[in-house]
Amino acid sequence: MDFTAASKFLSYVLRHHPEAIGIELDDHGWANIDDLLEKAQNKGKDVDRDIIWQIIANSAKQRFILSSDKKYIRAGYGHSIDVDLQLKPKTPPEKLYHGTDYDNVAPILEDGIKAQSRNFVHLSTTIEEARKVGSRHGKPEILIVFSKQMSKDRYRFYQSQSEASVWLTPFVPPQFLKRKS
Repeated sequence: MDFTAASKFLSYVLRHHPEAIGIELDDHGWANIDDLLEKAQNKGKDVDRDIIWQIIANSAKQRFILSSDKKYIRAGYGHSIDVDLQLKPKTPPEKLYHGTDYDNVAPILEDGIKAQSRNFVHLSTTIEEARKVGSRHGKPEILIVFSKQMSKDRYRFYQSQSEASVWLTPFVPPQFLKRKS
């Protein structure tokens, strides 16, 4: 299995569907690596320890975290399943950015940014990263999120443990949004 396919497979299993290969995640989203590898092999997925280390060391997205004893792995963000990532609230930067498709902008500006099927809304620290995210959905549009003001108004933010440029929050109300011109 190549790097990209293995990364997508791990995202699918560790963020959304551990039952697809018959593994169980603990309450904090950790999977035993030996169990993960065995169950993946049983489902015909050619994933090994080396590819996992390569993904963790070389992936631009930094989606995964290894436990200190290197026996467990979890996704650092992006879950649609209920896990407690033990995130601590943190004061965000003045502004964050959200990339979306052009067709989503009007509804978002009216209703805010919702987590949809995920546990959190994902926000980026840079316009470039938000543009990459938006381009995955169609014609990219960038929204500015006035995150520091949201935080002052008691909305909680969390910084991803695996990717420092990713910030998480349950919802962004429309009054804290502006379309980037």
